[in-house]
This record gives sequence, C-alpha cells and structure tokens, in this order.
Amino acid sequence: MLKSKKFWGIILSFFFLWLALQKVDWKHVPAILSSLKLEYIFVILISYTLEHLIRAVRWQQILFERKFPFKTAYFGVVIGYFFNNVLPARAGEFFRAYYLKKNKVSGGSEAFGSVVFERFLDGVVIVTLLVFSLQNFKTTPLIENASVSAIVFYCLVLAGIMLLQFKRTLFVKISSAVFNLLPEKFATRLNSSRDSFIDGLRLIGQPVVFIKALGTSFIAWGISIFTLWLSLKMFSIDFGFTQTALLISVLAIGSMIPSSPGMIGIYQFCCVITLNGIFGLSNEIAATFGLVCHFISYVYVLILGFIMLTHEGMRVEEVSAAENKDIENIQSAIS
Repeated sequence: MLKSKKFWGIILSFFFLWLALQKVDWKHVPAILSSLKLEYIFVILISYTLEHLIRAVRWQQILFERKFPFKTAYFGVVIGYFFNNVLPARAGEFFRAYYLKKNKVSGGSEAFGSVVFERFLDGVVIVTLLVFSLQNFKTTPLIENASVSAIVFYCLVLAGIMLLQFKRTLFVKISSAVFNLLPEKFATRLNSSRDSFIDGLRLIGQPVVFIKALGTSFIAWGISIFTLWLSLKMFSIDFGFTQTALLISVLAIGSMIPSSPGMIGIYQFCCVITLNGIFGLSNEIAATFGLVCHFISYVYVLILGFIMLTHEGMRVEEVSAAENKDIENIQSAIS
C-alpha cells in the first residue's frame, strides 16, 4: 500500500485539505452560503462547456493529419476530465489516448504524444499568466518559488520537445542503441511507440498550425479565466482580470502536485493561500469559495462524463483493464 500512488495521493489531499480548512470558523459559513448569487451557476456551466469545446478544437488542430469527427474530440476531452476526477495520477490523460486508439483515429503512443503537446501549450499560457501576475502583485514566497519552478519545468519541456523534433535522428539513434539491448520483441515495440509518440509532437515543426493551436490555447484559458471570474461574482467578490489571472495561475501550479482524483484538497489550499494570503479575504470566504466552486465543476464533469461513457458503451473498469493489459504486454515482451 505504501507504494501505491493512490494511497499517497489521498494522503496529500487530506493534508492540503487540512491546511486549507484548519483556520475556518464554521459558524460563519452558513451565512456565506446563503448570500451566494445562484443565478451565476447556469452561466458558469455554459462557460465550462464552451471551454471544453474549444479544447476539442485544439486537439483536432494538433492531430491535423488525422481526420476525425469533432464529436470524438469533444467526448475525449470531457471523458478525460471525468477519469482525472475518479482515478489518481491523472489517468484521464491515458484514457484520452486510449479513446482515440479505440476509435481508430491514431495509435496510442501518437495520441498520448498529442496530449503531452497540449500540456506544453497550456504551459506556455500558464507561464505568460505567471509572469504577468508576478509583475502586478506582491505574492508570498511559497507562490513565488512555485512559480519559478513551474517556469523552469515548462522551459525544460520545451527543450525536450525541440530536441525530439529538430534532433530526431540523433535521438532515434541513441534510443535505438539502448532499446536494441533488450529482447527483440520488446525493442521493436519501444521503437514503434517512440516514433508514434514523436509524431504526436510534430506540430511544433508546422509554424502556421502551431501558432493556430497556441492561439486556441489562449482562447481556452481566457474562457477559464472568465469562468473563474463568474465564480467570484457568485460570491460577490469584485475581482478584475489581473486578480483572477493570478488565482488561476496558482490553481494551475497546484494541478502539478500529485494528489488524489480531481485536485481535492489542492484546489481548496490554492484558493486559501491566494484569496486569504494575498488579497486579504477571510479564511471562511476563501475556503468556502474553494469548496463550492470545486464541487460545481467536479459534479458537472462527473455527470457529463458519465452520460458520454454510457453513450459510448464504456465503463471505468474497461480503462483500468486496458492499462493493465499494456503492462502485461511489456512484461511478456521482456520474459
């Protein structure tokens, strides 16, 4: 159990949830809840839907050589979020690759490479928001250090992608030499997976399409900021673009921390250290905001994802079985 990602993810989530809620005076929470402007919820859900649609468009742009229906891209995005909410270790990213493979759009490795490239594009936007936010606000040392770490991380990711694209021959030569030391069947599978994975990152070698996908990423994150702003308005918190951008930047950094499904605990902690630690709102408002807004997005994705899974005739167990099968294939190739 101590080696289980799920176990340590749950421990981390409980730890961060405890940090977020330890100073909350719960007798003030009912009054905060009763003052919520619930009419904003409908608009928030529409904004969430629009964001998912835009991210589906971006996925099609990344896999521009694979012609597949928009419905497949949209379902893949939403169900990916669904599995991120119900399984640990961001299993939704694996599922999105599996979903495209199941629908015969592309191989699993290529599809997963496209998901990795999506995370890189998100990273470009996050770094932009972080640089913008750090210039406009005096933040805490914790947020500043986390921001610098995130910037360094995404720069390293960019360097790795550039290496795979523009020094592909060298990378293939070195990796093939290593893979060929393994059993032939296993080496063949690794070489094939490597090539497909690199193909999923090929967008960076297509300047026009790359810029289009990057622009779509900024639009998607702009909608995310708008959704968060609506959530703040629901709590009668009068924030502008700069304050909302800082909050979403901190939440984006928090999403990089391993945790149990759905950022439980991490989300609330990020809300508290930003709304209370930087903007001076009460612990009660900051924590309640984190709990309520996270609950709305969590339940929305669970319901919508379950409907899509039912429509596709798929189950959570199917994805777990597919993942276990991949592991078994690797083990059999070695033996």
